[in-house]
Amino acid sequence: MIAIAFVQMFIMFELFGRDTVRYDAATLKRFHRINGMIFILLYFFIAYFCLGYIISTKEELSPRVTFHAVFALSVIVLLFLKISFIRFYRQFYEKVLTLGPLIALLTIGMMATSGGYYFLVTLF
Repeated sequence: MIAIAFVQMFIMFELFGRDTVRYDAATLKRFHRINGMIFILLYFFIAYFCLGYIISTKEELSPRVTFHAVFALSVIVLLFLKISFIRFYRQFYEKVLTLGPLIALLTIGMMATSGGYYFLVTLF
């Protein structure tokens, strides 16, 4: 998920952050869309198992799991907000340039709170 987020950021930084685009813009946009679909599918696939974990614990969540859940919910809400700005609410299109990196940073936070903890505990 982190790799997908970094690829997404790189693509949009290349398109909107440079004066001269080094790659074909149409190809980059198509790749961004396909990569985004993979991100959403992977997100929901992992979320299915995470919800199973939350249901099976039957107790209060630890602070780490709570932060992870807040990051995860923030990512999906902002992602759908971004998609709605692109598809339906074009007058907010300039906000999309802010939402993209924010989604990527929240994804890194989401993965770091659980994946980072797991790697620290298991000593990689």
